[in-house]
Amino acid sequence: MEITTTEVGDDWDTRWRSFHRPVTIGGRLHVRPPWTDHADHSADLLEIVVDPGQAFGTGAHPTTRLCLDALLALDPGGAFIDLGCGAGVLAIAACKLGWAPVAGLDHERESLQATLDNASVNGVEVDVRRFDLLRDGPAPSAPTVAANLLRPLLAHIAATGFGGPAPRTLVAGGMLEHEADEVAAAFEACGLRERSRRIDNGWAALTLAR
Repeated sequence: MEITTTEVGDDWDTRWRSFHRPVTIGGRLHVRPPWTDHADHSADLLEIVVDPGQAFGTGAHPTTRLCLDALLALDPGGAFIDLGCGAGVLAIAACKLGWAPVAGLDHERESLQATLDNASVNGVEVDVRRFDLLRDGPAPSAPTVAANLLRPLLAHIAATGFGGPAPRTLVAGGMLEHEADEVAAAFEACGLRERSRRIDNGWAALTLAR
């Protein structure tokens, strides 16, 4: 067996930051990492500052952008749950757009800490809780739920249902474009029907509602 090695530069711990760039969503939200200029956008935009730490999610990935765009199309209000909150982008956006109370759930402790830290930086309150979607029973529910997860986890939620009434609105992201029909059909079986579909670079997000 042949083994090859690649030398890693001394600045590896800072070079990764170049991959996380500010992004503007729907002309209303501006998501940026804390090491970029806070003045580099219109003052009319709602700003979300997110340091991913060791968690997933800065707003730059197509799945996150699609979910944020879907949230912008909804009328905010009432309780909101972000299933698989990662670095807390969707939960923080929900707070700033007008949902309350907002909860962020994840099974990764790094994600929970990142969400807590980022919520504090953004001056919003997110109820951060550890929850394992595969082991801790049916997913918690709220009138509005976001689930930016991979297809197998979305299918699991659809199959096991919610630990309470199904959400009035579910924003489901994280699936590939060719998986969207399967995910939509799975949630239709528990009373949530597709209302809109967003596509970006081979990824998809669905807005489903009762």
